[in-house]
Amino acid sequence: MAFVAIYTVGRLKHPYDHSASRQFFSVGNDVFRQATKSGNMLDAFSSDGISLPENVSKREGYPILTLTVWRNLETLYRFTYSGQHKQALKDRSKWMEPYKEKHTSYIVW
Repeated sequence: MAFVAIYTVGRLKHPYDHSASRQFFSVGNDVFRQATKSGNMLDAFSSDGISLPENVSKREGYPILTLTVWRNLETLYRFTYSGQHKQALKDRSKWMEPYKEKHTSYIVW
């Protein structure tokens, strides 16, 4: 059986302990709970505790990285564009830095 993994990359506008960033993490925790309850997300990893290269950490914004593993592409797509995650995508400009240049924000394999 094949699974699907998605690696997402973003940068928060504010330091991790800022009230806007704390709101992002609160919403993110709710989204992860919903994903876990769906039974379709098989595993999740975040950048907590991972040292980032100096050239990454010195740029504008505060890096946010996630890696999740899903049963298949259909369940990933359905989750991404529904429920709390759909709303979080709509609200992302409150928390995340816009990319000044074209930039890949996720990779699926």
